[in-house]
Amino acid sequence: MPLRVRSLAQSPTTALSRFPRSLRLMLVLASLLFPLLGNAHVGSPHIVFQGKAGLFPVTVVVRQPDVVPGLVDIHIRVHEGAPRQVTALAMHSSTGRKGAPRPDLARPVEGETNLYNAQLWFMTRGAYGVEVMVDGEGGGALMVPVNSVALERRPMPAWLVGIASALLLFLAVGVISICVAAVRESTLPAATPVLLSGRRLRSWIGGVLGLTVVVGAVFGARLWWNYEDELHQSKVLFRPLQHTLAVETSASGSQLRLELTDRRMSQRNYRLLPDHGKWVHLFLVGAGDRPAFAHLHPVRDTNTHTFVSLLPNLPAGEYRVFVDLTHEQGLTQTLTNRVRIEEGLAATGKLTDPDDSWSPSQAPGEGTCGLGPGLRMTLQPTAPLRVGQPIGLEAAVATDSGDKVTLEPYLRMLGHAVVMRADGTVFSHVHPAGTLSMAAARKFAAKDGGEEAARATDAICGDLDALPEAQAIAMGRLGKVSFPYVFPSAGEYRIWVQVKVQGRIVSGTFKVQVEAGRSDE
Repeated sequence: MPLRVRSLAQSPTTALSRFPRSLRLMLVLASLLFPLLGNAHVGSPHIVFQGKAGLFPVTVVVRQPDVVPGLVDIHIRVHEGAPRQVTALAMHSSTGRKGAPRPDLARPVEGETNLYNAQLWFMTRGAYGVEVMVDGEGGGALMVPVNSVALERRPMPAWLVGIASALLLFLAVGVISICVAAVRESTLPAATPVLLSGRRLRSWIGGVLGLTVVVGAVFGARLWWNYEDELHQSKVLFRPLQHTLAVETSASGSQLRLELTDRRMSQRNYRLLPDHGKWVHLFLVGAGDRPAFAHLHPVRDTNTHTFVSLLPNLPAGEYRVFVDLTHEQGLTQTLTNRVRIEEGLAATGKLTDPDDSWSPSQAPGEGTCGLGPGLRMTLQPTAPLRVGQPIGLEAAVATDSGDKVTLEPYLRMLGHAVVMRADGTVFSHVHPAGTLSMAAARKFAAKDGGEEAARATDAICGDLDALPEAQAIAMGRLGKVSFPYVFPSAGEYRIWVQVKVQGRIVSGTFKVQVEAGRSDE
């Protein structure tokens, strides 16, 4: 019988070829045991702020991460002046400035004037405050609250699956080869030729031992993978608060009852913060081409998570419901639901909150719409409507004869706007300062600088109560208000602009078409 000699340096692939086909197939299947899973939310990924950092007028656009840890992309446009440098600092709500790294220098964007970019890592979930500092004569800082939540459970890319499988296969073959060689040859004196014919049984024992080690390692890895996946889904992946919504009829009329039933509401971080003095901003949007609209502020039942609001005189039909909440840690979320208002149920008297407002079914205007007797509103974007392009939505109110109308404070602002994609997949509550939560910005500022810093943040965010009275009155006399925004996707959108004129809240309804552009999706 011819002698067959093999050294320990022999190719693992060669060694694998000596095992029966069934064993080789098991090894390949074992390498494919990792599951590839994937998974998404109404809202825009962009937080837009327009205001001042010291004396510098700026627009800040923050692209929120949709994974944790995630990279946050920040663009800062300085509209006037000559800043020496611009920095950005991320501070988690739980640690504040003490637990924050050094600020990152924002780099000028090539080909642009006074446009800066910075990228920051958000390492944990929760709420972050991004402090933007503009350094220069009259420079200052501003705070933009940003969510850090995992919105997606992304599948592993095919190329990564291929590389991981190849590496795993290579490693498995190596382990089995080492086991085979160890069992078969470890007892032989050095430099002794290996006679395979006499050690075939040892080779098989080594192969089975190696395969057992590989299968055990793969099984353990699968357990670890599933544990991490379940932890991601239960603790990291964003889950909107569980809640119930119902229309009830009481002695005082038909009312909408919202109850936050989620167990997380017992946690301190999930306590609610009032935004503009309201615990909840609830929006009803009717179906069809002439959607009715309502902006309500349900009143909270004492020491409960139940909020009740009388229904305005909306027409019967199906409504989308959006509920804006701000939590104590600075996290914000928009709950979504649907409700049906039956015929005759919504005809009630006085509304629950004096700032509640609604508009009946009406055809959206394309640039101009009527606001009732003697008034009209125009909406003019400052730039073509393209995806990813920061713009201003400028609304002006005038009499039918074209005379300016003074805007009065409504929820401490010159106006409020709601932007909704026609299919309901995008919804944003926008203020003249942008899409950030003022309550969250105030919370971050107070944590770092006390009440004085919180008041300064109110003023930066356009809170009319925080501005000198003469300045607030002068702003209102202009008869117009602008809302900065970034459209996240192309398509048809509805826009409602709410202002207060002559003591009554009026709502302009518009429709616009957004074209594809610099997509950030």
